[in-house]
Amino acid sequence: MKPVLVKVQSTQRNLEGKEIKLELVSEGKFYTKNDTQYIVYEESELTEMQGVTTVIKIFPDDSVMLLRLGKVHQRQIYKKGQSFKSQYTTPFGSMSVVMKTYECNVCLNDGIGTIHLGYDVELEGLASNYTQLTITVQEDHS
Repeated sequence: MKPVLVKVQSTQRNLEGKEIKLELVSEGKFYTKNDTQYIVYEESELTEMQGVTTVIKIFPDDSVMLLRLGKVHQRQIYKKGQSFKSQYTTPFGSMSVVMKTYECNVCLNDGIGTIHLGYDVELEGLASNYTQLTITVQEDHS
């Protein structure tokens, strides 16, 4: 396992065009197992998901899976041009989520680099938000 810094930049845009931008940096770990790359980090108070572990799996075909474990459970797949449905479970209940992925670009070399995702998020069949997510991973030398 290699210690890394994970920087997540998110821009969400609703149907009216209003944007919400978030950025966070977390310490994490990178490793490879059976040709699949893993980035693991703990969510923070800033995301209001303290106590949640996020696992990003990058498959050999450059599709990406996001797993959230802890007080929130989510398993979401991102593959350009495809939609995937999942359940988002919180202490307050569960809801269906559909992600339609428009962009899924992975540029990682031994766990260092970027992942860029662009997708629509639809909750329980309600109006969707477009989200752009850039995950930058760099070595943690501290």
